[in-house]
Amino acid sequence: MSLRWVALLCAMIVGVSSAIAHVGGHGDGALRTWQVGSRHVHGSFHSVRNNDVVIEDAKGRLLVVDIEALSPTDQGYVQTRIAHVASMREPILRHNVAPQAIVPVEVAPPTPTFHVIHLPSIGLTGCAVLLAILLAALAVNHAADAGRLRTVLASLLMLGIVGVQAPSIEASLSAVLAGTDPTVIDATFAPFKPRVATRWDATYFYVEHDGMPMDMPAMKGITAWQQQVPIPQNYRGTNAWSIPLNPVPSNNPVSLDTALHTGAVAIAVNGLPIFNPENNRGEFSYDIGELDAFGGHCGRADDYHYHIAPVHLIARLGNASPIAWALDGYPLYGYAEPDGSDMQKLDANLGHDWNGSYHYHAIKTRPYMIASMRGQITIDRDQVIPQSRATPARPFLQALQGAEITDLHQCDSNHYALKYTVKGSVYWMNYRWTSANAYTYVAVAPDGTRTSTTYQRK
Repeated sequence: MSLRWVALLCAMIVGVSSAIAHVGGHGDGALRTWQVGSRHVHGSFHSVRNNDVVIEDAKGRLLVVDIEALSPTDQGYVQTRIAHVASMREPILRHNVAPQAIVPVEVAPPTPTFHVIHLPSIGLTGCAVLLAILLAALAVNHAADAGRLRTVLASLLMLGIVGVQAPSIEASLSAVLAGTDPTVIDATFAPFKPRVATRWDATYFYVEHDGMPMDMPAMKGITAWQQQVPIPQNYRGTNAWSIPLNPVPSNNPVSLDTALHTGAVAIAVNGLPIFNPENNRGEFSYDIGELDAFGGHCGRADDYHYHIAPVHLIARLGNASPIAWALDGYPLYGYAEPDGSDMQKLDANLGHDWNGSYHYHAIKTRPYMIASMRGQITIDRDQVIPQSRATPARPFLQALQGAEITDLHQCDSNHYALKYTVKGSVYWMNYRWTSANAYTYVAVAPDGTRTSTTYQRK
């Protein structure tokens, strides 16, 4: 690699590391709304380079857009800043540095050129060393044409050093460049580790979990009960949940009102699956008393899952984190935007583009979340695939008329007790399992009569 290439790389690393080292935004003034083609971007003016404008959002992330893609009003605003920026920001602007990943905003022609760069912070010492190298290199030659810059970045991407997204790079790189950074997804599951385990490859982000509810008392409040109770599920290994890393918008989003009534459509960041808000009979589970206070219940395999967005997680995570990831690869947020502002207008899928990327939202009325899958999915037997499988220990049961679950508590690591009432009388279902997969269910009637049944789980 020539000295000029080294200089370019060092400049990018120094710029990114410096930006990350600062706390708070670096934009000029308060956040404003920018008109980028047909989209709106919320951020402050950061800097300019030739015909590129750098906009910084509230979290310090930078978005580079062609000035001609802005509205006339925004272009006029930028023109007033160009002289100042040219003198103060030139070393950074030369390389279009972005400290964090921003997915490009889709705009009408003219199409802006975006450069999104992923680099770790290397610390102040590393920055000082690289800055010295940069200054020496720039003393030899401080200029580089855009074509050579793209070549350098593409080469570094193939080496696994830096990831760049730009429309001008070869189509063979497009799928890789358009994806979601798996470390970003991983951070959303971090609060629930080690109970939740994660990993990824080039195609999917995998989530492993035992399927047992973490929030207690789960099941409490259910009045339409199928007599199912939560037991561990082996959502691990080849049966882990799979989130696509390269979501692709669909020209024909699949409606959850007419499809996907079997299996999960999303995975909560606590590791539990989320099913269609409608049950397999086309009824909204929330409306007919099938769900507990957390929006969950058990299916025919004694598998616990949600049927609405797990908005109770917001109290722990805040608004900045998604509460789930749909199985088309897009995140699901609660009732507010990631910065805590009021939820903006949603599209027909119950999602929207926000700061250059797409996400869904939970709402408080039907259909509660994800009206249609915005991303391309593969369907088999009315469910998204790949799809993890739940394994029953016993035959499924029918609804118990008049029953209401009043408690579920864990007695020990493999023993649970569920309490319910029927016409004012109290009943219990105690169940436990062994390491050999023998599951024993003990029904206790109001008069103390006990009926025990054991099943061998395959």
